[in-house]
Amino acid sequence: MVIVGLGKAGCSVAKAFSKFPQYQTFGIDTTEDADITIRKKASHEEYDAEFPNLKRRLKFATDQVLLVLAGSGAISGGVLRLLEQLQPNPTTVLYIQPDLTLASETQRAQEKIVRNVLQEYARSGMLESIWLVDNQCIERGIGEVSILGYHDILNQAVVNTVHMINVFNNSDPVIGSVTEPSVLARIATVGIVDMETEEEKWFYDLTNVRDVVYYYGINEKELTEDGTLFKKITNYVKSRVETGLNVSYGVFKTTYEQKYCYCIKYSSMVQSYGELLDGQDIS
Repeated sequence: MVIVGLGKAGCSVAKAFSKFPQYQTFGIDTTEDADITIRKKASHEEYDAEFPNLKRRLKFATDQVLLVLAGSGAISGGVLRLLEQLQPNPTTVLYIQPDLTLASETQRAQEKIVRNVLQEYARSGMLESIWLVDNQCIERGIGEVSILGYHDILNQAVVNTVHMINVFNNSDPVIGSVTEPSVLARIATVGIVDMETEEEKWFYDLTNVRDVVYYYGINEKELTEDGTLFKKITNYVKSRVETGLNVSYGVFKTTYEQKYCYCIKYSSMVQSYGELLDGQDIS
C-alpha cells in the first residue's frame, strides 16, 4: 500500500507509517522537509485552482493508496485535484478532524467543506472509503497526553490501529469470519477495545452505523491454553448485535505478548450532514 500525506498533519502520519516495511510513503507540503515540496498559495481556492501536476512523482503502478489529510489548512483545498492525479489507483482517505475550538472562522469553514465533500466522494464510489478520526476522540481513548510529542502520540495510535487492521484484512483468522460491509457503507472509523474492561474506544463518533468488525490479535500460547477465551470473545461479539447492525469478528494469531482487539465500523450516512444546511433557505 502507498501512503500519501497532504499538508503538515498528513505528512506527519505518512512518516509514522514509514516504520512499517509494507508501505511506501510520500509527504506533500510547502515546506522543504516534505518529500514533495509544492509552492505555497494564499488560499484554499488557489490550491484548488493551481494545484501542481505531480503524476511524475506519484507513480505506483496499481497499488492501493491511502491519502491522509486534515481539512482545516489551506493546502487541503488541493485534495480533489490530487485525487484526480491518483486515478486509477483505488484510493481510501484517512481524514483527521482537528480540534476546531480555537480555529478561525476560515479554518472551520475549510474543514467542513473538505470533510463533507470527501464523504460524498466516498458515498458515490469515487473513493473506496473514507476513514474519519477525531483528535479529541483519540485523546479521550488513550488518556492523558503530554504537551511534548502530543500529535506524535495521537498519530501513532491511529497508525498502529490502521496498520493492524490492514494486516488482519490480509490474513486468515484462526476462527471467526470477517464479513465485508455493505457496498453503500463507505464512511468508517476505527478504534480499540480494552480486553480487560471491554470498553470500546472509538476514534470518531460515527452515527447510523451499519457494520462493525472486531479483530482479535492473540498469541499462540493463549490461543492454545486459555479454554475460556473463545466463550469470552463470542459472548462479547453477540452482545454487540442490534437490529439493523451487522457484526462480525476474526481471531488472529500474533507474536505479541499482549492480546489486542481492534475494531472498525461503517456507515452509509454523511456525518454531520446537517451542517451543510446551516444558513441555507431550503423552503
